[in-house]
Amino acid sequence: MREPFKEYQGLLNERSTAAAVIFTLALMWSVGQVTFIGSLFVGAVAGAFLLQLEIKRRMERLENRRSAIREKRKSKSGSSVLLGANALDRLPSPLLLVDGDKKIAFANESARELLGSDIVGNDAFLYLRQSNFVAALDNIISGKYGDFGVIRYTTSKDRSFDVTVAPVLAGKMNDGVRAIVYFYEVTSLLRTERMRADFVANASHELRTPLTSVLGFIETLRGPAVGDMDAHARFLGIMQTEAERMVRLIDDLLSLSRIEMTRYMAPNATADVNKLVMSVINTLKAVAAERGIELKYVQTDGVQDVVADSDQITQVLLNLLTNAAKYADPNTTVTVTAELGRTGKHVILSISDEGPGIAQEHLARLTERFYRVDTARSRKMGGTGLGLAIVKHILLRHNSPLDIKSQLGTGTTFSFKLPIPQKKSQET
Repeated sequence: MREPFKEYQGLLNERSTAAAVIFTLALMWSVGQVTFIGSLFVGAVAGAFLLQLEIKRRMERLENRRSAIREKRKSKSGSSVLLGANALDRLPSPLLLVDGDKKIAFANESARELLGSDIVGNDAFLYLRQSNFVAALDNIISGKYGDFGVIRYTTSKDRSFDVTVAPVLAGKMNDGVRAIVYFYEVTSLLRTERMRADFVANASHELRTPLTSVLGFIETLRGPAVGDMDAHARFLGIMQTEAERMVRLIDDLLSLSRIEMTRYMAPNATADVNKLVMSVINTLKAVAAERGIELKYVQTDGVQDVVADSDQITQVLLNLLTNAAKYADPNTTVTVTAELGRTGKHVILSISDEGPGIAQEHLARLTERFYRVDTARSRKMGGTGLGLAIVKHILLRHNSPLDIKSQLGTGTTFSFKLPIPQKKSQET
């Protein structure tokens, strides 16, 4: 408000001065104190003076407008820098900006969480000591640009990153920033790749063992035992067992592959949980009876329909009850329990045995492919090492974790939940 007021005040003073000069000249000319030529001269001088004041005022007005435009541009530039810094800070991947002294000029929130909250202002080499990173940053600082490749950085917590170092061109950023360091996390990719390699190695090993046995028996039967009928009968029996084991392994691998293909296709069909459980119990009753194991079903009133793929849940129950019948102590009871969850929206199924139990250090890895607590016993029982992996992937499709609780000398309980159909939930 003050600048316009001064402008108008100056304009008023100039006009007042011009009016006073004209009035004075007219008065003096009227009384004969000044000639007409003198009046014109004085008027011309006063006009020139007033013109000079007008030009000065216009120049000041133009300068004020220029200053206002510069301030506005400066404000926009500051806002852009602030917005850019905020955007970088919110990036999910760690990012560093390094200046010409090789010090960290900026670190976003992800980088501070990864490397430390006080890294800004410190030397970048304190955190990244790899020789290829040192060489890349030295080249960028000295102006030698090029493709420096990807640098692998692994933390003490087994997190892995691919680090890219790139130059910041002159004039693109302030504060002398010369290089940008970007971290791309590859932990999950490396873990998946490692799991795939382990899977191929384990599958090959599981198939190689029975194949080696079969080939050895064939050579024996064709050579030293060619006329030994007792050896023929014994070896053929072992070969059949090994061949059946390979068939089960291949079937489990194919089953696991099919299940993984439908991982993100949630089931929408309904199944009678009581019929599923009783069907599996009737199927395994004779096998369990060979070890004196009783299969028992306990259900809560109101438990009936669930949202599930009946074939897959039948496979889950078969795998869990088969394991219980194999590894539980002889002459004990394996109990299947079905009860409503606390919210009334799920049915919780539990399979409990009275067996030797499983040590706590094994529980977290039980559902890994080919993982066995007792490898020799598992193979002797005919297991492929994929049963619980199949169970886990089926339950993942049903959006249910597999809960495992065990105590040495007491037994083990496997539990999972299945949702009740919406109509059933509304009625209850």
